[in-house]
Amino acid sequence: MKNNKGSVHQLITRAAEAARPEKRSVKRLGVLVLGICALLGVTQASNLQQLFSGMAGGATGSQSAPVNRPEPTGWENIDDITAGTLDTTTEQTTSAPNIVDLIADSETIFRGMVKEVTDGFENGVPYTQVTMTVSESLRGQLGEEYTFRQFGLKEPRSLGNGKVYLGTTPEGWAKYAVGDDAMMFLYQRASMTGLQTTVGLGQGKVMFQGGNAVSQAGNEGLFENVEVNQNLLNEKDKRLLATKKGAVNADGFQSFVRRAVKGNWIEGGKMRHAKK
Repeated sequence: MKNNKGSVHQLITRAAEAARPEKRSVKRLGVLVLGICALLGVTQASNLQQLFSGMAGGATGSQSAPVNRPEPTGWENIDDITAGTLDTTTEQTTSAPNIVDLIADSETIFRGMVKEVTDGFENGVPYTQVTMTVSESLRGQLGEEYTFRQFGLKEPRSLGNGKVYLGTTPEGWAKYAVGDDAMMFLYQRASMTGLQTTVGLGQGKVMFQGGNAVSQAGNEGLFENVEVNQNLLNEKDKRLLATKKGAVNADGFQSFVRRAVKGNWIEGGKMRHAKK
């Protein structure tokens, strides 16, 4: 990572210049973000995802409860990043987001099935649009269907002039296919781009299949560093929280998240990051 810091800083600086309100040059954003993600890797791409998809704050590693934020434009912290406050070597940004982060940082949480996946460009920014039928809404005012857009195309696209646009969704971000049954943990929408993506990249899309629930990131770290008041837990919850990696019981997972959200466990201090 250290050898790439100069290149990373140059790319981010260029992104900042393209993004300043007086220039409004959003068209070049896609290529710049992909370049930054390629240099930083999946973990640091999570910080950029928060910036460009609607979360105004920084890394979620130290956050244990929702924070009242102003409506995001997607560019609030770009000057902080170019000033060097995004440290690509800090321990805070290398740990996987856990279930506390997913619930605390989500504006929208629901379970549903993917009905349609399309992609395209708006103002030069590539996006993948996902429409899901909603089977249960845990946070947010949702109807029978919910549609959101994530940065990047589904797959490379021919531009019809012998060239191919390669700006697909970055590696490690949530991917979608018709028929996916999943619980979604989504940041709030960015007011400038309208993009809304999963908290914690692939960790924020938890798939349900064969009675099991597993995130796109394999549930790795999802239940680590988590403390919950013991009187709130049943035996299924305890098994869930003891899982280091891999699938968990689907009904148990959905019940746990439902009770944590509806009962305001994080806001009330009943569920939090474990003290180290």
